[in-house]
Amino acid sequence: MQNFLELKDVSLKKYNTLRLEAYAKRLYFPLNQEGLVEVLRFTKGNKRYLLGKGSNVLLTKDVYPEDVVFIVTTHMDDIRIEQEELVLEAGVSLSQLTWFAIEHAIDGYAFAEDIPGTIGGALIMNAGQFEFTIGQYVHWVDVYDDELDEVKRIIPDADFFTYRNSGFKASETILACGLRNVGGDELENIEKVISYKKERYRKQPRNYPNAGSVFKRPQKDGKTLFVWKLFEECGLRGKRIGNAEISFKHPGFIVNLGQATQSDVLALIDLCKQEVKKSFDVDLELEWRVLD
Repeated sequence: MQNFLELKDVSLKKYNTLRLEAYAKRLYFPLNQEGLVEVLRFTKGNKRYLLGKGSNVLLTKDVYPEDVVFIVTTHMDDIRIEQEELVLEAGVSLSQLTWFAIEHAIDGYAFAEDIPGTIGGALIMNAGQFEFTIGQYVHWVDVYDDELDEVKRIIPDADFFTYRNSGFKASETILACGLRNVGGDELENIEKVISYKKERYRKQPRNYPNAGSVFKRPQKDGKTLFVWKLFEECGLRGKRIGNAEISFKHPGFIVNLGQATQSDVLALIDLCKQEVKKSFDVDLELEWRVLD
């Protein structure tokens, strides 16, 4: 049985939600957990980037060299109920998780439906919205540890998941996880999905490609600051460099107006950091993963 697919000299444009053009010499699609472990083992020593839905990432090169490997996990999409838990492979989308939960009268996952990513990436960054994060629901996570060359199970403690972060080591790649299974009302959860979706459509740019919120909310003097407010006060709303723009609708997002390049986006990121540092003495930290 074949556990993975391999493509060579592939455009990555459709594999990143910002829709930047870039090319990979090698691209792998694991079909299951065994396939992902196989790919990780024979590509050890190469720089490896895992992509789910391609959100929350910034491609920085036009062409990636031979020793940079991309792995797309979206074929690892098995989800089931097992021993009163939701068990998911790393490539299950958050939308898929939400609707599976609704169909099986499971409560708690309506918040995740409109987050454009997979469970693997969501766990790494503890994705969430409103008052919810995915880390609140995790019982266990199976990972492949590159250093130990073994699959192991992590049982997260109370401090494992923090704001847009987690305790996974760089050597650990997520294979699957077990999530909380609590009974709920199907119609109530559908109504929650619609409500959350309306709120995000009202506030966030949907007419142009983007990769989600660019920066984490910074702290200053014990207070959490909102990035979009900082940008508003700096006059950055609607600022363009090339075909990249700080969204008019929500300045916390950078959008691709059509033909934005890596250099356009990187220059806009640098400008944002400089202006916020100059105006507020605040250092911004990227929420995106930069794939260099």
